Amino acid sequence: MWAVPFFLKAMAPFMAIAAPFYLLPRFIYLRRRQTKINWPRELALLLFVLFMVGLASQTIIPRMKFGPEGVIFTGEGVHETRLQPFRVIEYTRKDLQVNQNSYSLVINLLGNIVMFMPIGFFLPLLWRTPFIDTVLSGMLISVIIELIQLLLPRWTDIDDVILNTLGAAAGFLLYKLLHLIFGKLLDCFSDEPTVTKTPSA
Repeated sequence: MWAVPFFLKAMAPFMAIAAPFYLLPRFIYLRRRQTKINWPRELALLLFVLFMVGLASQTIIPRMKFGPEGVIFTGEGVHETRLQPFRVIEYTRKDLQVNQNSYSLVINLLGNIVMFMPIGFFLPLLWRTPFIDTVLSGMLISVIIELIQLLLPRWTDIDDVILNTLGAAAGFLLYKLLHLIFGKLLDCFSDEPTVTKTPSA
C-alpha cells in the first residue's frame, strides 16, 4: 500500500530523534539491574516505544517541516468534531463509487485500523496482556489522542476511536496467530517467564 511508506517516512525523523533519549536511560537502567539482558525483548520494546513516538508525531504533534531555515510548524486549518458514528463508511463508499478515489479507503478506513495494530500486537507480546485489556488499552489511547486533537486544527472523530479499537483487536489476533505458528519462540519477548505445569502425583 502506497500510504505505508508515506507515513513511515513522515514518522522516521521523530523516531530517530527519540531513539537516543530512550536508549541511554534504558541502558543505564539495565546496567544497574546487573541481570542478563533479554536482547529480543529489548529490541521489541525499542520498536514499540519508537512506534508510539511515530504515532504521536502523526496525531498530536503539530505538523512541521525541516528545511534550510530550521524547523517550521505548518499546522493550518480549523478544528472539526464529528460525533456521528460510522460516517467514515459513507465517505469511503462515496469516494470509491462517485469520485473513484481510494483515499478514504486507504487513509480513513484501513489506515486507522492498521495504525493501531502494533499496539494490539506489542502489548501481549511484551507483557502478555489479555485480549480485553489490550482492546481497552487501544481504545483509551485513541480517546486520549482525540481529546488532545480538540485543541488542535485537526478532526476529532468518533469513527477514529472505533477503527483504532478494531485495529488493536486485529493486532492481538495477529499475535495469537503467530503464537500458534511459532509457539515458544515468541515467549522470549515477554517479561514474564513461561510457567510449565508439572503433572500432579
